[in-house]
Amino acid sequence: MNRIWLPLIFIAFLSAPGLAQTGGIAVNEYYNGNGGVSGNTKMSSDEYVEFAITERMTAGALAGLTFGDSNSSGTMLQSVFNFDQNTLSDVLRGAGLTEFLPGTMIVVKGSALGPQNLSYNPLATNTSNSDAWSIELVAGQGALDNAERRINGNFAISTTGDVVWVSSESPPVNNTDTAGFISAIGHGSTTGTIARAVIADFGSDSILAGNVNTGQAVANVGGAKVSLQQSSTTTMGQPNSTANASWISGLRNSMVTTVPEPSRTMLLLVGLAASTLQRKRPIPAS
Repeated sequence: MNRIWLPLIFIAFLSAPGLAQTGGIAVNEYYNGNGGVSGNTKMSSDEYVEFAITERMTAGALAGLTFGDSNSSGTMLQSVFNFDQNTLSDVLRGAGLTEFLPGTMIVVKGSALGPQNLSYNPLATNTSNSDAWSIELVAGQGALDNAERRINGNFAISTTGDVVWVSSESPPVNNTDTAGFISAIGHGSTTGTIARAVIADFGSDSILAGNVNTGQAVANVGGAKVSLQQSSTTTMGQPNSTANASWISGLRNSMVTTVPEPSRTMLLLVGLAASTLQRKRPIPAS
């Protein structure tokens, strides 16, 4: 192979799709409880949604996102929340970090599921499934009903159908706006506007067919390629299966196996190019 192509191949490798997660966050599990909405929190008291962080993310970046659910027919958005930046900043400060690391799991839960757990400390453990990699935010405290919301509803999982989503838009412009969706999973016997958009963007595996009764969770038992399963065994803040644990572990291990940052990458490319040109330069006639 001509050496002049090596830098171009290296550039293509770095920019090839699938080398890293996009969006930074994924919905990994949610739970259908039977409790009522607690106070002014806008979230059912015994339900939760679990997110997996797939890229390094600052508190500000996470606070710039919105998340919520749909109505039971999947035809419109129902609730819209955001992460509280002050809470997340305090968590990072306590861990001695400036960003949440890939493989971090963030739970947003109703008040009946216990107090907030903000003891995030991933650098202090070598155990990939340790609680040190997860935090639990209570709705109304570390996660808030979005102050600029255009959708007025409660986060309450319906038995007959629901879609749980996270979006880069803060907030969505109307109750059918899915343009900013980063990740979404759901269930239902019918697929309305929101569910169809999720299927179009993320694949049919992102919507579990059929009802999900109270006391049941919808969990991603796959990895970056979502595989949904209904279960009465909840794994709040923990991986959901062997495959899911492998994916989460891979994200955590990516801290030491990531592609070099842009400045180092450019230096490497310049070095490769210079080396190639030097090898190709003709030898002066004697």
